[in-house]
Amino acid sequence: MSWVKVMRRFAVLPGLTAGLLAGMLVAAQLKRLSGAPLDPQPASSRFDLERLSAAELETLALDALTRLSEKRGAASSEGSAGREGPDPRQIHLGIENVRRLLPLGKKLTLRALAAGLKTDGLSRERRLIASVRRVVFDPRLGDSAEVSEGDLTTIRVGPGYAAFLTSDDESILLLGHELTHVAARGGRLQHLLEGVSRVASQSAELALDEVQKEELACDFTGAEVLRRYIALRPTGRASAERFASAFGYQPRSERLAHAWQDFCTSYNGDPADEEHLSLAQTFRLLPRLNPELKSLIPEDATSSRLCR
Repeated sequence: MSWVKVMRRFAVLPGLTAGLLAGMLVAAQLKRLSGAPLDPQPASSRFDLERLSAAELETLALDALTRLSEKRGAASSEGSAGREGPDPRQIHLGIENVRRLLPLGKKLTLRALAAGLKTDGLSRERRLIASVRRVVFDPRLGDSAEVSEGDLTTIRVGPGYAAFLTSDDESILLLGHELTHVAARGGRLQHLLEGVSRVASQSAELALDEVQKEELACDFTGAEVLRRYIALRPTGRASAERFASAFGYQPRSERLAHAWQDFCTSYNGDPADEEHLSLAQTFRLLPRLNPELKSLIPEDATSSRLCR
């Protein structure tokens, strides 16, 4: 059995929708000028873009982009084979960075677990985490990382994920998440798993299965490890910017290009990933698990809507 963490859960958010919609309206006008037929639209049903509310703009943009995504599906799959993979140098640097941070990641993970469980009696979990000695590249894993029950001593990282791990913040988040999976094999983190599941149920009406409970607990511990690391190693970047970026949140200047590359995935994360909550769901729940995390999460990072 493996526990997989899929990162880079980008979210396209409502602040972009007016620009997206305006762009699509311009495209429609160009299509009309080119002579391509458009569905007739009675004058009474036409709208003034400036009079629409933010919610109405978002609804229109989502509808249009979803249709566009469906039409582009076949072409995207045909073109994906020709895309270049991650830079091998970045992969190597990312793996080396995680290895360098592994000792500190172990210490911060144990501190986060002790705080979450309100106990220092984690001798079994301490031994399990100490047994993790290797971080290796695994080309089969794509954009994810894993530890497996058959080898708790090794964290395996795919090429699409490794390329982002030149960032210390992303590396620490990865370590906090995966080391929590390892610690959970000791059988004494059930209180933590049930606690995060209860919060998800009460605050978001989410019914999590056993795998999802553990994944959310690992996300929460990873967030706590990252919060501690940011406080320990300040940089010129704002703490909230570092925290959100490590989870895959993009600033406004970067979202639009990613959304056009793959709309539904950028809005919700990998549609095939049923084990993890979306980025917006995770960001909504984290402050309920620890209010200190609220200041590290951008307000618009919790408001993305689902693809339909």
